[in-house]
Amino acid sequence: MPALRNVLVIFIAMGLLQLANGLLGTLIPLAMKADGHDAGGIGLVGAAYAAGFMLGAALAPLVLSRIGHIRVFASAGGIASAATLMVWGLDPLGAWMAARLVTGVAVAMMFAAGESWLNGALTRETRGGTIGLYMVSARIALAIGPFLAAGAVAGDPAPFMIAAGAIALSLVPLCATQQAQPAAPSAAFFSVARLTATAPAAVIAAFAAGFINTGVLTLAPIWIEQALGPASIAMVMAAIWLGSMVVQFPAGRLSDRIDRRLVIALLSGTAALSAGAMLVLDWQGLLTPGTALLLAAIWGGGALSYYGVAAAHMADRTEPAEMARATAGLLFVWAGGSVLGPVATGILAATPLGYDAVWWAGAVGGSLLVFAMVGRRLARAEVLVKRVFRPKPETSVAAAEIAFDPDPDPGSGDAGHRGGRG
Repeated sequence: MPALRNVLVIFIAMGLLQLANGLLGTLIPLAMKADGHDAGGIGLVGAAYAAGFMLGAALAPLVLSRIGHIRVFASAGGIASAATLMVWGLDPLGAWMAARLVTGVAVAMMFAAGESWLNGALTRETRGGTIGLYMVSARIALAIGPFLAAGAVAGDPAPFMIAAGAIALSLVPLCATQQAQPAAPSAAFFSVARLTATAPAAVIAAFAAGFINTGVLTLAPIWIEQALGPASIAMVMAAIWLGSMVVQFPAGRLSDRIDRRLVIALLSGTAALSAGAMLVLDWQGLLTPGTALLLAAIWGGGALSYYGVAAAHMADRTEPAEMARATAGLLFVWAGGSVLGPVATGILAATPLGYDAVWWAGAVGGSLLVFAMVGRRLARAEVLVKRVFRPKPETSVAAAEIAFDPDPDPGSGDAGHRGGRG
């Protein structure tokens, strides 16, 4: 497969980066709890990372246009690796927040460089299948990451060193490749007001994906530790990512055939039910590791898949010339939700709810999103021609072409489905 051979180095580099992300997403909440920080502090650190990611997304096009993809990826990777090493041994909350904010900026720039490079190396005919493989490889790496922290004791620097090493190794494939760098992406963005006027349902779902899902993922490792024991943390977190990997593409294809807002409602409702079931079974003393794995996979399949459908919904209502700005703007909305979500969930966890607030947030937030999507469907039910779905990760900062063909052939079988918009 020539297309895959051309981008194999990008797959390897981004896979190593996602491996580190999966490890740190599980490790940092547990390390902070072991250091005596409460749920509110852990939420603030999660929000700091999201704020850094948001800032990095804004700065990346400008930096890419000035120094090029290889130098952006290499310099940002060095910063991310160093910041990860510095996290170990930190005590003041402000130091945790500063280190994670810097990491978020650097990781966002690495995504921008790596994924826009991937896009530039693909043709229209090979983009869909290759991006699908990229998404699968990224989810697998995220699922493996938590296992690298399994069995680590409080204060052990080894997992942080592994994460920093994985980030450092991710620099090698791109820095050593003979492939030519692509042109830098445009720095233009949509305003949130214009996004909302274009596709309000997509904006609501993108914000919910950041607010609900980032809040849940930030504190979920601590809830798992308390409910099921340390041995179950890696397995349950991996199940969440594997569930999303299995569901995302079929859900997108389903949204090509029926109203995408209804698909978002179905996914969010499924996630809300699984979160509620997790709570009820735990309260009744009936939650087993096997049941938790199943419910976690269902939650991940529902909650972590609807952002891609929301991005496709935005694309249906956006002119091809405006696609890159619309997608970048939607990522900004997601990032804004990701800043607020961990803080809100951390505040809830400081109440008598305790760390059960994780699944309360998932159940209540998911249910509210269902009502919002059904409401938008009832408010605006006109029929438009859909663009073909392409898998879209909410943690990407690449231009729109990474997920959608910017100039789909209206005569092809991919672009002729009908469905409501709003």
